[in-house]
Amino acid sequence: MQIPTLYLKGTFNGWGLDTPFISLSEHSLQTTVCLSTDQYRFKISDLDGTENWTLSGHANNPTVCKTDTLTQLVTTQGIGNDLLFSPSAPGLFTLELNFQGDVPTITFAEGEPQNHRPTRQLTDTILIADTATQSTIDWHKPDFALPHYELFQQLAIIEMESFPFVFGDNVDGYYHGTTHSFVNSGKYRHHQGWVLGGFASFVDHKINDKESANHASLMPYGIEHHYSNQKRNISNPTSSDCLSIIQGSRLACLHVNAEDNAILAIVPELNIPTTHSSIHTKQNSITIELDHSICPEGSPRFISIAADKSISAKEMTLANSPELDTVMHLSENNVKLKLETQQPEHSLCVYLSFGDTLEETQAQALKAVEESVFISHQQSIYQFLLKNYLWTNDTHFNKSVMWARLSSRTFISHEFGTGIWAGLPWFKDCWGRDTFIALSGTSLVNGLFDEAKAVIQNFASMQMLDKESKNFGRIPNRVTSKSNIIYNTTDGTPWMIREALEYINYSGDTEFAKDIYPTVKRFIEGVEKEYLDSDNLMSHRHPDTWMDAKINGITPWSPRGPKANDIQALWFESVNCAMQLAELVDDQDAKSEWHKLSSSIKESFNNKFWDADKQQLADHLSNEDKPDYSIRPNQLMVLSIPQDSALADDGIEQHIVKSAVETLLFPWGICSLQQEHIDFHPYHDNQVQYHKDAAYHNGTIWGWNAGFTVSALNRLNQQELSYELSRNLGQQILKQGCRGAMSENLDAYQTITEGSSVSNQLLESPLVESGTFAQAWSVSEYARNAQQDYLGYRPQLLANRIHLNPRLPSAWTDLSATLPYGESSLLKVQFNKQNDTSHYVINAAQATEQKQDPNKLHSNKLQLCITLKVSNETDVKIECPANVDLDIVINHKTGEVTTSTEPNNVSIISSKQYPSLDNLHFAKPDFTRQHRSVLTKDYLLNKRTEENLEVAKD
Repeated sequence: MQIPTLYLKGTFNGWGLDTPFISLSEHSLQTTVCLSTDQYRFKISDLDGTENWTLSGHANNPTVCKTDTLTQLVTTQGIGNDLLFSPSAPGLFTLELNFQGDVPTITFAEGEPQNHRPTRQLTDTILIADTATQSTIDWHKPDFALPHYELFQQLAIIEMESFPFVFGDNVDGYYHGTTHSFVNSGKYRHHQGWVLGGFASFVDHKINDKESANHASLMPYGIEHHYSNQKRNISNPTSSDCLSIIQGSRLACLHVNAEDNAILAIVPELNIPTTHSSIHTKQNSITIELDHSICPEGSPRFISIAADKSISAKEMTLANSPELDTVMHLSENNVKLKLETQQPEHSLCVYLSFGDTLEETQAQALKAVEESVFISHQQSIYQFLLKNYLWTNDTHFNKSVMWARLSSRTFISHEFGTGIWAGLPWFKDCWGRDTFIALSGTSLVNGLFDEAKAVIQNFASMQMLDKESKNFGRIPNRVTSKSNIIYNTTDGTPWMIREALEYINYSGDTEFAKDIYPTVKRFIEGVEKEYLDSDNLMSHRHPDTWMDAKINGITPWSPRGPKANDIQALWFESVNCAMQLAELVDDQDAKSEWHKLSSSIKESFNNKFWDADKQQLADHLSNEDKPDYSIRPNQLMVLSIPQDSALADDGIEQHIVKSAVETLLFPWGICSLQQEHIDFHPYHDNQVQYHKDAAYHNGTIWGWNAGFTVSALNRLNQQELSYELSRNLGQQILKQGCRGAMSENLDAYQTITEGSSVSNQLLESPLVESGTFAQAWSVSEYARNAQQDYLGYRPQLLANRIHLNPRLPSAWTDLSATLPYGESSLLKVQFNKQNDTSHYVINAAQATEQKQDPNKLHSNKLQLCITLKVSNETDVKIECPANVDLDIVINHKTGEVTTSTEPNNVSIISSKQYPSLDNLHFAKPDFTRQHRSVLTKDYLLNKRTEENLEVAKD
């Protein structure tokens, strides 16, 4: 029997390929893992997870494994039938597979095999740091913002107990770790492998024990542990250490700081067997080379180490440094390198560079020392925060927004061209739909226009060009490698087209219209050829919306075909975007045709989806255009997706909002299906009665859905309710799960004490999270809401206009904001409210100090259009050149408005009223309701099987 390379895949490694089994004999394989005290889920499989080489203990049920006990294996796929293992103590465990008998078996044993010993001489050398070449960093603080040290301290997430965190390198790797621990304290993953784990710091030869650290601080630039003689005394730490992943490079920085000068040392956890590595030393760096045999494809083979102080670099053994075993639980067989200062120092900064060649890896490590990258990394993050700065009197919200923006950077990668990973750890690839939903809050609101353009161009380059294909004109749904590209989605391309126009409006890059226009035309041509119905609405398969979960990859869990409301909103927006691009490239014939098409889409949509008697919008039209009035959050996208022309007829938007909000919106998020529905699932994962995908879109809350919910609420002047939701979501960002990030999902039903403050309850009783621990569109939508919905900022540089229509919560009495647009310009906004008087100061500025053509972006053609609330019934509208400094005072009691601009630029207008939304409120979970999903095992699975739905196999 020929056994392929098999991998241990489980919850400890994101079900990845970084733990291969090594062949011991023709029938026996072995691997070693380091585990903490937790319950782990595993399977064994080959590279592709094929049916014949995916092994677990039972075809359907989980199997508990125990140490020194033989467990029989069967070939099986699916979910919920994993091997389970719960170590009683942290440490190393050896797993042995045996294929000699009638059935394969696996055995778990404590410790590691002793059959490997170093065959090369252990390294002991001195690295001399060239301190004369190390650069100094000048910090620049603008007048509108906090200085960097104060801002960083304001944003610090400080806790005395263990919590998880994640950083991305914006190349192809990410670091996911947990504070207050050594075992499985973190892994820096590249592709399917990892080399750097956690690390230990030493002060005067004594280890800083992370498990007893005084506190850990998640900082915008890294994770810090603080140590003191008096545990819990945060104000008086005597030493600290920090791990940073440097954005834009495969580079990690390990830093230790002491209150007084001391001999400082760092020992990184390296996943490098001594027997499978070689050492290259230079005067100022040391490089470890991994053998090809243990380096997963795409992972770095070289690790160069350099420091900002002269250090000794000595390979240790567990015998001469027992704390590496008893405290860190390092492997005897792996490289253990102690990096120690030659004399007492106040701080030590060690850089670990990862690369594919010796030369590039060494050069990157030495450059990091020369350029003081640990400091320049902090400076670049500070500048990033200033570019889209928002600081109000509500520090909780400020912190939540800043961390949402910081977390969005985790997902930017260049693994398959410039892209945005969907989520970690399972969706470390680029999904078309997820990418372009996340693009606005990840790149555009932050003024990263070149990045946004690169993402659009990357996906556009992969558009399906085969006119005979059903996917002609579509961009990929998913890119998992340069050769594995999947096109099974209806909405990915419309989202890209929407964001292409938004990019042009933010950046003013009208030349890009010529580049993207052919892509847009091909998409519309493809829809017209394959998916356009006679009513000019777009048809699609049941699972080709974002609610795309399928049973065994075939049958939809949540059938919404052939015409879903959110798909029609995206189709309508695509045509309207195409019209504007056609105007830019002077294709008047196409513009005229698309104008007719747009009008027809709107007419058909309102006639077929809206029930005037019920005052309800259909979620989708089933066969023969029969409306399905299941209440899902998608109907709110009918309001939030169109940028210029409304799809819903005037007057019905308030009914859409009322129906969705009061039925679906709990204080912690919006449900994917109403709880009154027969198919509702109150909980997502780990349910014995149903597969988690049954609940995925049938009740489970999605973090990103809160984004368009806030947009719809603020659009209709419901910012008080939306702000309560945003603050509650901020609790998840700052206090729950992977700190600073947001999970993919939440259970629909959460336990909140009746009569208590929801915010307090969310703080005291953690929400049940599920899905990925960090999801791109969850945090990006939160960041987008702050700028586009609460500040009401909308640049339309195509029309030479910038719109500012704030929907400020009543809790805000002060704010300072910078809003990016154009090549390097900012709109600065300051607001103060005292008693009944609001004061706004608005002016344009440059984001950089470089000289600019003053007429390029601030010509009289660029108009600033501001709408501000005067009273419940009236607004003030101001239009003036964007380069005019504005000073506006509004007396809300008298209605008097004083401005520094010309009187003919100011007008008082009536506010739009939405009487149906008076006293709008959250929905409440009904725990007394009897749900079929809970009462009957596999209720929805059986129902979908009996419905004989159209197969949607890709």
